[in-house]
Amino acid sequence: MAGGLLLLWYTRAILMPFILAFVVAYLLAPLVEAFVRHGLNRIVAIFIVYILLGFAVAAAVLYMVPILVQESVHLIKMVPAFINSAQVTWNLWLTRLHQAPIPSSVRSAINATGKHLQSQLYGVVKGIFSAIFGLVPGVISVIVAPVLGFYLLKDLDRVRSRFWDVVPLEWRPSMFKLGFDLDRALNGFIRGQLLVALAVGALSTTLVIVLGLPFPLLIGAVATVTDVIPYVGPIAGALPAVVLALNISPWTALDTILGFIAIHQLEGTVIAPKVMGESVGLHPLVVVFAILAGGELGGILGLLLAVPTAAVLKVLFSHLYRRFTI
Repeated sequence: MAGGLLLLWYTRAILMPFILAFVVAYLLAPLVEAFVRHGLNRIVAIFIVYILLGFAVAAAVLYMVPILVQESVHLIKMVPAFINSAQVTWNLWLTRLHQAPIPSSVRSAINATGKHLQSQLYGVVKGIFSAIFGLVPGVISVIVAPVLGFYLLKDLDRVRSRFWDVVPLEWRPSMFKLGFDLDRALNGFIRGQLLVALAVGALSTTLVIVLGLPFPLLIGAVATVTDVIPYVGPIAGALPAVVLALNISPWTALDTILGFIAIHQLEGTVIAPKVMGESVGLHPLVVVFAILAGGELGGILGLLLAVPTAAVLKVLFSHLYRRFTI
């Protein structure tokens, strides 16, 4: 067991493209099978699905990417201005603080804290850019995954046939039930979570426009991507908007925080239950453990895949438990 976990740790960067390829094949398999049932050759069907997907991605890229790049460049150029504005605001607050009747020990502590925060601010910005460059392996995995997914889709029938050939006849009903439960768990999470994330991104973009903040599409895109990450994602998605709002006024920042809280309350009580249907049924502690383990083993991609992997393991363990105890 320990050796297997150690092997997973050292091969995590190699495994990520294959895990993503499985996700791609899983999501596209129903559409490929539909074309095959209508008489198309499997390879032709896969090419048609990839072409349709390529057109959809290209349309989104042609429309969204120039705007996102423009907003990102503008945001990067404005970072020094944001830092200077924060320093001016902090110094103004300190000036008012010096005029207030506050004990000297408290004033000294506040001054020291302010100087420490100012010195750390540049380090935080540098860390953000380092994290962005650290995404390069993940980008490579995303590029390689569709190629590997093509081969998985092409050989799906052969893999399925070989699998059933080695499964004993008496095991086949339980294995079929296991496959059905796994498919239901993955369907409920992967497809549902994608739709929920898109809804959260659209609502976040609308909120930013209503509040008059800059970079609405960029913030909406960040909210869409980060919403897929449980617990951490909503905070990471709202943080850029709150920082931009603070540069306008504290009241705008408060409105932004309340707006994002309302969006995620709506997500948790209305959108997610309606779109995803039945929950994957994981205890919150299990979800937190899965996220921590996924982040440690696979970074950002590990965080994205942590909960569906935990859902699959839950189904497997429940079937094994029923098989050996009943």
